Amino acid sequence: RILNRTRHTSTTTHTTTHTTTMRRRRQPNLAKITVSAGFAALAVVVLAKCCYDRVAAPAAGNTKSSLGGVPSLAKGYCGATTQRHILGRTSIRPSYVKDYHRSNPIRSAGIPVFAGGAFASPPTLKYFDARGAAEVIRYLFAASGTKYEDYRYPFKMEGTFGQPGFKVTKEEFDADKASFKLPFQKVPVIEVEGHIYAQSKAIERYVAKQVGLFGKNDMEGLKIDMVCEQIRDIRDAWTKAKGYKMQPDMTDESVASTVNTFFDTDLPNHMDMLQRLVSDEGYFVGGSLSLADIQFYNFLNSGFGPAFAEKVTPLLEKYPKLAAIKTKVASEPGIKEWEANRPQTAF
Repeated sequence: RILNRTRHTSTTTHTTTHTTTMRRRRQPNLAKITVSAGFAALAVVVLAKCCYDRVAAPAAGNTKSSLGGVPSLAKGYCGATTQRHILGRTSIRPSYVKDYHRSNPIRSAGIPVFAGGAFASPPTLKYFDARGAAEVIRYLFAASGTKYEDYRYPFKMEGTFGQPGFKVTKEEFDADKASFKLPFQKVPVIEVEGHIYAQSKAIERYVAKQVGLFGKNDMEGLKIDMVCEQIRDIRDAWTKAKGYKMQPDMTDESVASTVNTFFDTDLPNHMDMLQRLVSDEGYFVGGSLSLADIQFYNFLNSGFGPAFAEKVTPLLEKYPKLAAIKTKVASEPGIKEWEANRPQTAF
């Protein structure tokens, strides 16, 4: 009896405890439900504002974020791919962005207009009053129709370049160097939202990504970077062949020999390799313009100088795909507009 009574009491206690626990578990946690509903409502509001910033606002001509001082939240939520498609070339923009640009009175007047999205405000590109290492960056802004400030340090040249007594005065640039406003004490630099960044190639890649001229995915971006680095190798080979001077001294037999070897052997080999990379659509990567095409175009136009243009032109005729890239870039509306209106400079 004692054993049976003990077992019965234990079983009854266990059953009562289990029933009480189950009843407690069945009771809803109102605090958790309230917090979850609040987060869900906030997510819906943020998503709606992101969609407005990316779709409705550009169509209405409003390029400011509706998030009230948190534009990075909208950009981060929508993702870099969406930004590239919105800010890239007209051929890859959604229809609503095409309509916005077509109907915008500033755009129709031939003045580049800031599309918004990639930059919270138009960036500032700083370089000398020359083409040089900043021209590819200017081409990127021009081809994409992106507004920016083209700030040019003034300078004055005295005497004849390359001759004794030649002097360059650039007071404003020297003052910025002295005050350490330039990260590496040289230009070009780009100022984005109050921060200054240097190195021309880094700036080219950054701007190309922001305006949609760095491919549609990482693999296309890798190929674009590959072509650009090969073009830099060609430029370095030319610099070495001409003796590291602006213009080679062709009266020097050793310099003349290396220059002729470059145009007769080295450059054709490079051109042959580059032509093999041209896509069926006629661009280096994919079916649209990219940094690689603009880099190649600028190199052909300014990489050799007028003294050796007669050597490059007949050589290019042997590579029709490369010649076609040059023609396509030159026919881009933004490129044509920029070349027609850009400042006339000594170099």
